[in-house]
Amino acid sequence: MFNLSNETDYKLLSKTKNYYNFFILTILFLFISIFIRLVILSLDNETNNSQFSSRDTTLKILPTIYDFNKKTLAYSSYNFSIKNIKNKVEYLKRDVPLNDILELIYEGDPYIKFEKILTRRYPYSSITNNMIGHTNIEHKGVSLIEKYIDKNSNDIELSLDIQIQKKIHDSLSNDTNNLSPDYAMNILIDLNSEEIVSNVFLDNRNSNRFDQSLLPLKDLKYDFGSVFKTFTIYSAIKNQKIELHEYFDVDQPVYIGDKIINDFPGNSKIPMQVKDILKKSSNRGAILISRNLDCQNEFKFDLDRIGLLQSASIGFGLISVEPTVNNFRGSYCDNIPFGYGLSVTPIQLINAYGKIITGRNNFQATFEKKNKNNKNQYNQISSTLNKLLFYANETDDDLYRDFLVAGKTGTADQNISNGKKIQNVTYISFFPYNNPKYLNLTFMQNPKEKYGKYMTAGNTVKPAFFNILREIYMYLDLSIINTRRTDI
Repeated sequence: MFNLSNETDYKLLSKTKNYYNFFILTILFLFISIFIRLVILSLDNETNNSQFSSRDTTLKILPTIYDFNKKTLAYSSYNFSIKNIKNKVEYLKRDVPLNDILELIYEGDPYIKFEKILTRRYPYSSITNNMIGHTNIEHKGVSLIEKYIDKNSNDIELSLDIQIQKKIHDSLSNDTNNLSPDYAMNILIDLNSEEIVSNVFLDNRNSNRFDQSLLPLKDLKYDFGSVFKTFTIYSAIKNQKIELHEYFDVDQPVYIGDKIINDFPGNSKIPMQVKDILKKSSNRGAILISRNLDCQNEFKFDLDRIGLLQSASIGFGLISVEPTVNNFRGSYCDNIPFGYGLSVTPIQLINAYGKIITGRNNFQATFEKKNKNNKNQYNQISSTLNKLLFYANETDDDLYRDFLVAGKTGTADQNISNGKKIQNVTYISFFPYNNPKYLNLTFMQNPKEKYGKYMTAGNTVKPAFFNILREIYMYLDLSIINTRRTDI
């Protein structure tokens, strides 16, 4: 304890007090210096010589993009970049935390400048590639959905469910790692609302990856192979040109011009009914059925009616490319029935299946959130086809019975520009077959491995779909399922 009557203690106290005052003044000086520095930086934004500049003061903040459950998929915000202007402008670091910038400011290097930049952020970019689109350096939407919202001032909600998208992305990634395709995609549709719930695209190539301004769902065309046999049978039933229990002799040679058409793998040497032509995926059977149709006035008319000969809209101003007719194998009327000669986009294929299995002629899948609850408009044609596709889809996987999954596979060799052939494998499925609620397209190009003996859709994308369904069925509205067996 200090004794103020003692001169030594008094001097010690005086000295301590001076130290304390000096410490307080130092802290106060530093605080004022920092405050003045920040004020100067703020004022310097108006001049060309400022250390802290903003090049985005005239740019507009774009609307936010949300998924179905209001999770943010894209939004605008500011970030800070560091650049050196000593010789020429060189950006040292982008998207720098403000604390790091303050540390450099205190160092006082006159050649270090700071820039505040308006940028677009995508929290789920790793699983929404080739779908949302992107903005340019001027913060203007230049592709896909971003291009659409650049012209609008309101936030938008997509039909996409990012939680389901993530589940499908992870499952499909595992299968692409095993099957090694060039790329793969999976699209899930809510049939009642006609909304695209998930749109996953995986590009596994080391080089020449797809431009992010491309949306494969609408911009890429394929020969899809045997999934087209469904349309052949649909047209024949619709025009009353076949009986379901009628037999077709697929053991006899079938020619297109002078080219013989084979079934692979070889079918049994007995005549086939319609259901078995689908199940065995007989090329000969599909051609024989189609030859009962008037190609131009019946078959072509029906293909056009279900959307396979025209472009399609998927909302937000996004329009698919036009289909292409390719007669490289001969007759248009003989090739399309078993899956060659007509290249369409995935969205055109999806809409065509959507129309014939729901009975709704105006079916059109979209990214726009609609909140509709369209009822399936069953008729004899749709009910018959759905039963046929459930029978034809038979598999050992328990989920086939659990969720009454109907579907059709397709395997097609397709020529590309340099003369090289690629293989497309497709599985389009819907469930439950007797009250369809969901439609799914699983596609791979050029898988290099397989689950079974043959490199076909049945041994690649079909098991990949069931792996996906196993991961997502608990998130889908499948609470009411009628488990009646098909009577086909």
